This record gives sequence, C-alpha cells and structure tokens, in this order.
Amino acid sequence: MTIRVPFLLVLCLCAGAAIAQTPRQIVDSLLIRIQEDLDAQQLAQMYGELGWQYAAINLDSAVYYGEKAVEKAQQIDDPKLLAQSYSDLGGGLLQKGELDRAREMYLKTLEIRQEIGDSLGMAKMYNNLGFIYQRKYESDSAIQFFLQALPIFEANQDLLNVASIKNNIGVIYQNMPDYEKAIQYYQEAVAIREAVGETKSLIGTYTNLGSCYKYLNQYELAEEYYQKAISTSIATGDRLNLVISYRSYAFFLQEKGDMKQLEDISRRGIQVAEEVNALYELATLQLNLGIALQAQGKSQEARPLLLRAASSFIEQGSDDDALVAYLEMIPLYASLGMPDSARYYSNRYQEFLRNKFQKESRERTAELETKYQTELKDSQIAEQELEIRNKNLMLFGSLGLALVLAIVGYLLYAQQKLKNTQLRQEAELKAALVQIDTQRKLDEQRTLIARDLHDNIGAQLTFIISSIENLKYFQPIQEQLSKKYDSITSFTKQTITELRDTIWAMNSGAVTWESLIQRVQGFLRQAKESSGIEIQLDVSSQLNQQGTLPSSESIQILRIIQEAVQNAVKYSNANHVEVLFANQLSKLSLQISDDGVGFDEQEIVPGHGLLNMKKRAEELGGELKIQSTPGKGTKVILLLN
Repeated sequence: MTIRVPFLLVLCLCAGAAIAQTPRQIVDSLLIRIQEDLDAQQLAQMYGELGWQYAAINLDSAVYYGEKAVEKAQQIDDPKLLAQSYSDLGGGLLQKGELDRAREMYLKTLEIRQEIGDSLGMAKMYNNLGFIYQRKYESDSAIQFFLQALPIFEANQDLLNVASIKNNIGVIYQNMPDYEKAIQYYQEAVAIREAVGETKSLIGTYTNLGSCYKYLNQYELAEEYYQKAISTSIATGDRLNLVISYRSYAFFLQEKGDMKQLEDISRRGIQVAEEVNALYELATLQLNLGIALQAQGKSQEARPLLLRAASSFIEQGSDDDALVAYLEMIPLYASLGMPDSARYYSNRYQEFLRNKFQKESRERTAELETKYQTELKDSQIAEQELEIRNKNLMLFGSLGLALVLAIVGYLLYAQQKLKNTQLRQEAELKAALVQIDTQRKLDEQRTLIARDLHDNIGAQLTFIISSIENLKYFQPIQEQLSKKYDSITSFTKQTITELRDTIWAMNSGAVTWESLIQRVQGFLRQAKESSGIEIQLDVSSQLNQQGTLPSSESIQILRIIQEAVQNAVKYSNANHVEVLFANQLSKLSLQISDDGVGFDEQEIVPGHGLLNMKKRAEELGGELKIQSTPGKGTKVILLLN
C-alpha cells in the first residue's frame, strides 16, 4: 500500500530490512517511532501501519491504532490518507469478526477512492467487501464484488491481488460445493504467491486446499496442506493465521473422527485465539472442543463450551454457525438425562432455521416490490412530462407552421420513446412476477426439507430420551449399562449423519448424480464398518453422473437407500448387500439386493420403514417394487422416469 512505503523505507534504514522482520519486531520499531516529534500526517501514517502490523499479533491493538489513525487523518485535508486509514481500521475489524463495522469502513474508503478516481484502490475495496459478504454466507453479493475487482487487478498486473481474488472465488466454489473447481482456483493462487514469495497469504490458501481435499475424502492430501498452513504460521510468527489454521484443522479432525487429537488442537487454538482476541475463531474452536469432549463422554465439560460458542456466534451475527452449536446440544442434554433442555434446543434449532428461510423470502420480496414501485413512479413521471409538453405545444402554436411541424415531430419521437419504455417496464414486471413464482416454489422445497428434518430428528431424539429413561430400571451392572450407552451413542451419531445429509441437500439447490452417489458411498462405508456385512456399490457406465436433479428429490432417494440397506443389515441375516444404479427400459433403476433369509409379503405386516419408502417413491413420481422369496433374499427396486 503506497502510503506506508516511506515509513517502511525509514525502518529499513534504521533497523535493517523490514521485510526480514517479524510482525512483533516491526511493531516494536513503530512504537519507538511514534514517540518522536512527528507532524499529524506522519503520525496518522504510523498509526495506520501499527494497526496493519498488529493484525497478526493482537486484534484489539489493531483496532485501537486503526481508530487513532482515522482520528488523525480526519484532521488533515488529505483524502488518500483518510481512505487508507478507514481501510486499515476495516482490516482490523474484519479479522476480529466485527463484520458490519468493517463493511462500514470499507464503504467509506470506496466512496473516497471513487471521488478521486483511484481505480486500483477501488478494486481492493471491492475485494474486501466481497470477503465480508462471503463471511456472511451471501455468495451472490460476494462474487459480484470479486468480479468487479478482478479485471482491474489484471489490467494493473497486480499479481498478489489477482491471487487474492482467485482464492476468494475458490472459497465461493467450495461453499457451493464444487470442490474440483475450488481446487483449480486455489492452485492458481498458490502458484502466484509462491512465485512472488508471499508467504503470509499462502497460509490461508493451504488451509482452503486442505478443506477441499477433506471433503473429497483425500485425507492424506488434506493433512499435508493443514500441516503446511500451521508450520508456515509458526515460522513467520503470524499468530492470527495460526489460529485460523487451527480452526480449519479442527474441523478436519472432527470429520475424520479423531476426537483425542481434536481436543488437543482445539485447546491449543483457543489459547492463541484468546491472545489475539479473534472472536470468530475462538467461538468455532470452543464448539469443536465441546464436540470432542462430548464424543469422549465428558458431557459436563462440553456443555459450557457449546453454550459460549452459540452465544458468541449470535453476537457476531453468524446465525448459521449458531445452528451447529444448537444441534450439538440436543444429544448432549439427552445424554445428561435432561429431556426438557434437549427439546428446548431442538425447538431453538428449528426456529432459527425457519426464521432464516422466512427472512430470505421477505428480503427478496421487498426487493422486487421496491423495484416495481420505482418503475411505476418513473412511468407516472413520464406521463406527467408528456402532458406538460402537450400544453406547451398549444401555447406556442402561433409561432408558425414550421415550428409546429418541428414540435409535432419531436412529440412523435417522445411518444414512441415513452411507449418503448413502457413496453420494457412491462416486460421487466413480468420477469419479476416469474421470479416471485420461482421463489414460491423454492420455499415449498425448503418446507419439504424442513419437514424431513423435523420428522427424522423428532423421532430419533424421542428414542434417545426414552432409552435414557429406561436406564433407571436396569440393575447396576456395568456391562449392561455400557451396552445401553453404546446403543444410544450409535443412534445419536446416525441422527447427526441424517441431519447432515438433509442440510447437504438443502444447501445444494440442484444436485448432480455424482454428488448423490458420493453421499451414498459415505453411508455404505459406515454401514459396512458398523455391521461387518460386505456391502457393494455398482454404478452403470450408461448413467450420466453429471446430470442434475432437485435437492428435494436427492434426499428422498438417499432416504430410500438408507432405509433399504438398514433393513437388510438388521433383519435379513445377509452376508452380502449390493446397491446398483442402472438404466432399465429408458428409466433410471435403483436396486438394493441382499442374499438373506427373505420373507413372504403375504405373511408380514408392512412397518413404517416399508411404508415410508413407498411414500417417498410416490412423491418422486416413481415406482417402488419389493421382491422377496424366503431363503433366497430380498430385492428393493426404485424406477424413476
């Protein structure tokens, strides 16, 4: 940043090359410099540089010196210096997790840089604003700002900021999720940063690559990149990026199921987060530590951590993360024998989820209504202007035939232009109405998913609570109690897995068959490990795995597979279960078969599982067939058009 260059050069002359110094060493040098007799402009610049360097050490100090820089800059008639001071303060606020205040500072910076025609400075603000909206899970706004910034940086050959944009676009693809596309952008960012030796920025990209490979189940590559991020942070003394790396690595360990390591990493991360006062990272690491402790049966230790994490997320305006904490508290309170608290957090979870969907719907509707009212007002103004022109024509009619012809010609042109404007507005209004109808259909899909959440979570938590109550009637024999607790733990894990499946479908919008098949593979792997039965997945080469289907249909298909496989594992005494995706008579065929004992359909009463599968097939517009012969196994066939 150009304003800091003179002072960095001074530091180079006084204390050796600044580029070789750690953030702490640079801060110490700057603290000495501000004690000297400096004018207001120099002092404002020094405060801004202190705020920037403190961002890697202590965020409270970063915000403090950022505010002092703004205060000094406001006393000087120098718009560039004021813009830079707002930007420095925004950076400290962003790292601390105060997203709304950071956005306010960046918007002030953008306004000044637009006034002075600083296109490169504007691009940096577009990038920062895009990152804020990305943190707030508003991907549409985020990518809009990133794409405004990218061509400006490329035109100016600003490679570091080009790398930053590519990294941020990679994050958006990661959230979609499109991990292959995200990895492509991340690797492009890594190539640029490694070429120019930008070590600090590499830390975040290494972390992002680790997360992508984690979700692709390539755990060795994921572990490699997480360790790169942590070791680079330690080597450079970058405490802020160190705590961010710990946070991401903690989520990896949670997915991997290594709870002992998760506990250790979370504790280390919490210590660093408290040192730099990184509120968001602190909350997420508290959440992960709570999950690790709960998984190890330390529910009493886990409870205050989960409560603090949920409260902190809400204060920061990160309701999506608070939902995760609420979800974890449901089985925690169930395991503590507190069913009322479990039900309370189950209700809070559903209420937050419902309010989120309603808020999004209201915001989109209000936006469309505002656009419609604005266009209607413009049309009325145009009509009033036409009426005034007609009156003026009558007043000046005596000026002569030539003047009359000229005015008539002008009016004809104006009327045609107005007509074209009205036609365009009508077309845009129709498009807006179509968008409202599309939103209504999306809301119906969300309602369906919410119902699915409610049905699964409600039923399974009821079972957990009932099981805990029944423990009162067991003899105090350690072996029997242990088996009962193991059963409850297994069922709770199944509940969380089903919820994650539903949230995956809900967040995806449109799901590819490839993504659905990967989800099925994950479930079958868990079923195989828990049952010991050989479970095989076969996919026909004729199936177009890049084809898409609505998320509501994908979760229905996944639930049918889960129910059929669970029935085979529990009741068939089978040695082998096969799941086959194929095409049959121009229809998509999904078959789940086993070599178990089978049954006679005429001699059994269908349970909830069979009825639910048939109901889901009907909602998909498909056909469910069950073929079973005693002693020869069972086959469940789902045919979809």
